[in-house]
Amino acid sequence: MAARSAGHERERERGRASSIRRAVSIRQALEADLEQVLALYHEFHEFHVRGVPERLIVPTPYDDEAARATLVTLLHSDDAALFVADDHERLLGLAEVYLRRDPSHPATISYVYGHLQSLIVTAPRRRLGLGQRLVAAAEAWSLAHGATEMRLSCWEFADGPLTFYETLGYHTMKRTLARPLA
Repeated sequence: MAARSAGHERERERGRASSIRRAVSIRQALEADLEQVLALYHEFHEFHVRGVPERLIVPTPYDDEAARATLVTLLHSDDAALFVADDHERLLGLAEVYLRRDPSHPATISYVYGHLQSLIVTAPRRRLGLGQRLVAAAEAWSLAHGATEMRLSCWEFADGPLTFYETLGYHTMKRTLARPLA
């Protein structure tokens, strides 16, 4: 009986997750979204602080005025986009993407690429496919703007985003290694 009940509960949860996915739209951010976008960036930063506390700290206070100005510039840029996951009541996540070009050099092949700068889905709404949808929006935007590949950098730590990106087909191209000297 307990197994049957657990099965029904899992099925009910899958149905709830599917319902949430359908109710959430992925769209480009608007200036009216900035307060909620800033809250998502705070959550994004604090997630990374917990993962690499020897490298990152939570600023007190956050410089939201400077961040707001940067975001307004980003929203009006031809070489950047900010996508949000919107359940029509609040924002549940975001993806920040830039169009970039490798410098021309006789010993390398130059690419035009989308650079996924930031991706966050608020903790209570993770594992519902929203991150995949935000990445797909950033990839589609990059492709439409002439990119031939997507790139990103991420901190590597337990419970960090590396496995998520690998599941989407991303692979390591170059690593930064560090070792304390003292």
